[in-house]
Amino acid sequence: MPSPSSRRQVLRGAGALAALGAVGAGGFTAHRTLNPAVDPAAEIPLWSQTVVYDAEGRRRLAGGRATDAAPAPGSRLSTDHPDPSATRERASQFWEGTAAWRSALAETPGISEEMTSLAGSALRDLWVLCDELPAPVAGWNGPWRYIWPRDAAFCAAALARVGHLDAALSTLRHLQSLQARDGWFEARYDPGTGKAPDGRHRQFDGTGLLLWAAAEVADAAGPERGDEVVDALDALITTSLSALHTGTRGGAGLPPVSPDYWEVRERSVTLGIMAATLTGLRAGAHLTGRRSAQEAAETFAVLLSGTFGRHGHQRYRRGGGPDSALAFFDATGCHGVVRAEQLLSLRASLARPGGGIAPGASWREDGISWTPSTSLLGLGLARAGEREAASQILHWLAEHRTEAGSLPEKVLFDGRPAEVAPLAWTAANAVIALDELLRT
Repeated sequence: MPSPSSRRQVLRGAGALAALGAVGAGGFTAHRTLNPAVDPAAEIPLWSQTVVYDAEGRRRLAGGRATDAAPAPGSRLSTDHPDPSATRERASQFWEGTAAWRSALAETPGISEEMTSLAGSALRDLWVLCDELPAPVAGWNGPWRYIWPRDAAFCAAALARVGHLDAALSTLRHLQSLQARDGWFEARYDPGTGKAPDGRHRQFDGTGLLLWAAAEVADAAGPERGDEVVDALDALITTSLSALHTGTRGGAGLPPVSPDYWEVRERSVTLGIMAATLTGLRAGAHLTGRRSAQEAAETFAVLLSGTFGRHGHQRYRRGGGPDSALAFFDATGCHGVVRAEQLLSLRASLARPGGGIAPGASWREDGISWTPSTSLLGLGLARAGEREAASQILHWLAEHRTEAGSLPEKVLFDGRPAEVAPLAWTAANAVIALDELLRT
């Protein structure tokens, strides 16, 4: 999930009890041990409807509990933003850069007006969260105003697919400059300093997912610029692939224990880390063409099948229940790992009353749908060829945008958007899923 802080906030409003499932020190382990009282109709405020550039050219939260700055229709600029302005020109250039993609999407059979509207919203959300920044931030609320390697990987893939190859490459080059010598990434980075803002544990999934994103961007670049992308990202590709090989003993061992997208301390390897590792190994083989890389990916796939696969691909090797990380495989093009029926079953096994899903079966029963998990499932289904099921999720996302059109992080039990909006990872997932429907 893009914001660990969101899991550490105390639920506010009528009927709220205790804290979210994976809070603070001890996180998910404490939740399982203490088993606090559950509120199936938790209330969380909507902190912002969207983000806009105001009249002075500063990004501001708008709507919800934020300022009164109102976005002009179909934009992420305030109604009083001057014309002309450098910001308006950048917004126009970004929008024009996606014109060919948007036109192709609108002409695709089965793509509804609501889905094209969702595409526009998601693109504007991506723009306002990456404009003039070294890489997209997860959101604009304070605790989200950081660069998460995982989120940035999906944002880069989305930007490349819609026609903004240079922005995608710039994002990955920035993460390349932040990567540690051993190939690991911090959980998140301050966009201004490039430093980790706190002492939380590093996360191993960023290594594999950014390697996958490099392959996505190189493929989107095509024959004309593909080699340029690979050359520009040589350090990221080489260092990441080396880290994956070292961390898995050439694919023969489980990867290191680390937090995953739940962003809580773990005592054993999770499905999310396994998925990111496999997709990184496969991407490394694709990018380098090395036989050793291919063998490591094949070996690790066998290991995955014999460990997590033997117990139904649950959150942990032998248990933990269904986890939305299952969608990472098909979402990143790692097909053939899980059956379509198992992927489809997540919509029921992780269902929340608002219509989306929770991160996992062991997540707190608070009635809240998480859009990163729900959109990831939609992306996985789209890439797995489950067009109807993917379309249903995309329609759900479209229907649960804020009044300003942005995609929120959460949806309450009664369908109201909640907490932070927009959210870059959700927007990126929606864009890539729509692109998959366009292609197929």
